[in-house]
Amino acid sequence: MKSDIDRIISFKLCGKFAHFRKFYTNASSLSYLIPPRTALIGLLASVLKIPRDEYNEIFSPEKCRVSVSVSPGIEIRKQTQSMNYLHTKYFELISTRDMGKKPKHSQCKLELLMSPENGNIEYCVYIGYNSENGIFKNLELSLTKNDLGYGLYFGQRQFRCFIEDLRIITDFVFVPESEYLDSICSEDNWKDVVPDVNMRIISEQMPIHFKKIAGKKLTGREPTIVRRIYFESCGKRLKGVFTNCYLLEGDKYISFY
Repeated sequence: MKSDIDRIISFKLCGKFAHFRKFYTNASSLSYLIPPRTALIGLLASVLKIPRDEYNEIFSPEKCRVSVSVSPGIEIRKQTQSMNYLHTKYFELISTRDMGKKPKHSQCKLELLMSPENGNIEYCVYIGYNSENGIFKNLELSLTKNDLGYGLYFGQRQFRCFIEDLRIITDFVFVPESEYLDSICSEDNWKDVVPDVNMRIISEQMPIHFKKIAGKKLTGREPTIVRRIYFESCGKRLKGVFTNCYLLEGDKYISFY
């Protein structure tokens, strides 16, 4: 469906390691191969220093369109590591007589994303919006000045990442139906694909939007929109029939989450 966006911010997001936790996992933390929409708007909120539980409505799917792909030619592999997490009151515990009575850390399996050749993993990110919305004017200003607020992270704070090739695009057109696609595609816009033995197409159930939950015994977030998302694992161009696309600067077709 065509939206009223008139600008798109595009950039490459790069880093050594990443973990984008699948929302339905618990003891063993499995990771998506690409950042879900919810992780990407979390990065935008971090740049603007918006608190954790306040940005979901600010960057709702109606106001903020998001797309991503693995950068073409980049291979990403998964590797499971054992991680030790410190108790939130670790330093308080080791300074009291209770230090031997309570566990000071917990261990869990964490699925890490990394490059097989010890390089960076890299994604192409696209943020579509209407320029009359003041929050995005602030976002443009912060990104162009490299003022990144709380910093950028690939899913967890220990996995720092950085931006390259930042561009603000105004030259794009809505394409109701396309034979090509260079980004993720939701199940609603995925009509047909041309088989290719040299491609690895991945299908994932991914969260699109969270809402804040709060009560006497319950706090946090829960997904309110979940969709099946398709993408090519190494960022290769897909051929087939895809709807509700955008053609950027005459040579790249994208679809939003």
